[in-house]
Amino acid sequence: MNIEKQTVTSKDVAKLAGVSQSTVSRVFVPGSSVAEKTKQKVFEAAKALNYRPNAFARSLTTNESKLIGLVFPDADYPIHMKTLQLISSELQKQGYSAVLIPWQFDGQDSHSIPNIFQYRVDGVIAASATFNKSLYEECAEFNIPVVQYARVVEGTKSSYVISDNYEAGQQAAQHLHEKGVKSSVYLTGEVPTFTNGERENGFCSEFEELTGNLPRVIEASYDYDGALEEIRKLMADPSRPESVFCATDNLAMAVMDVARLEFGLRIPEDLKVLGFDNIPQAEWLSYQLTTFRQDFKRLARESVKVIVDQINDKNSSVVKMMVPAKIVERKTTQSN
Repeated sequence: MNIEKQTVTSKDVAKLAGVSQSTVSRVFVPGSSVAEKTKQKVFEAAKALNYRPNAFARSLTTNESKLIGLVFPDADYPIHMKTLQLISSELQKQGYSAVLIPWQFDGQDSHSIPNIFQYRVDGVIAASATFNKSLYEECAEFNIPVVQYARVVEGTKSSYVISDNYEAGQQAAQHLHEKGVKSSVYLTGEVPTFTNGERENGFCSEFEELTGNLPRVIEASYDYDGALEEIRKLMADPSRPESVFCATDNLAMAVMDVARLEFGLRIPEDLKVLGFDNIPQAEWLSYQLTTFRQDFKRLARESVKVIVDQINDKNSSVVKMMVPAKIVERKTTQSN
């Protein structure tokens, strides 16, 4: 026989502790003025009844939910799950909880959030350059601060914490030049982004200055399967470059697979390959990919600091922060 479990309310706790219901509510509001003896009575009653304060109800009283919305499309990309964990951990240290907000595609193939206000979040951390501006406009309308994490949507007035992509592009050019490379391609996806554009500009300008040759820029797809056709064309080209710098590790792995398995090329002897992101697969024995490690731990820490400061009105200005990325050298760019 199923026995329906009754929900314990603040009224039940108040009755057991011998205090008013409003006192129970104040006890569970951080910073409220309640005598220590009264607090202990309420805590003991709450523990005895297995009571958990209702965060939503509390938010109606304090005008704070202590929730930060995380908007992360493409969650199946290997680094995104780790990133979510890092941000959640940093938020907990500051007394906040994370809520993953679902997204959807709009008519222009951009990600959109239907009515951000319904989630009653105090702030939003967004990690995609393909969101349309309506997300930021809606947050601004409801005075919800937004911090862009590792990606930037151009034309918005929101703070961001990103890697120094221009400098990373320069590092990539310097690294390939040191390996004796005279020709290169920058392989990217089909969606233009500020961060990727900065990396491309840094790479192309530095490579041309060092070698006298401007790299070709080829747009494929950020998706592994979607990029294969453009990669095949590149590998079949008689003027195939000596190296390929890829916007993501997924693209770099697609290049390696096509080059070795379909064209019989040796890496790094016939083709040097450089990626970006340092996903776990980059270390696999079948790839050993030279790539860039973004400091996701610092990016998470700084993003949380900015969003919390803006929620608490400690910093109302737009913050633009760049964190250095570090090259991780493996076998795909070794000297011949």
